[in-house]
Amino acid sequence: MSKLIETTYEGRYSSNTKTAADTDPIKVDMKFSPVDLLMSSYASCILATVDFYARKKDFEVNGSRSELSYEMSAEGGKVGTINVKLFFDKEDYTAEQKEWMENSAKNLCHVGNSLNPAIVKNYEFTYGA
Repeated sequence: MSKLIETTYEGRYSSNTKTAADTDPIKVDMKFSPVDLLMSSYASCILATVDFYARKKDFEVNGSRSELSYEMSAEGGKVGTINVKLFFDKEDYTAEQKEWMENSAKNLCHVGNSLNPAIVKNYEFTYGA
């Protein structure tokens, strides 16, 4: 089933976006570039995906956060590299839990899996942050 995302361009680099899940429009202006919004979506998806799979394995990752940076490709006009840093507030995750978390972040996020495979993705995981 497809999801409807409705965007109205207001001019002067400003738009409003509505989704079925949220009736309050998301206002986008020059404070955020479209690529910044893509990175925000990717970061949110990674954290939600890690949380989803952690809960399936009966542990939590509350208090986790991310920092993403990106570089445009040499050809221009598209993202070339994404650097993902994930911070988890607990140090005492087991090796198996960390493996689940890292695999979920790298391979199971829907947004990440929708990105062009040519984009280089670098991951860094910090525990006890």
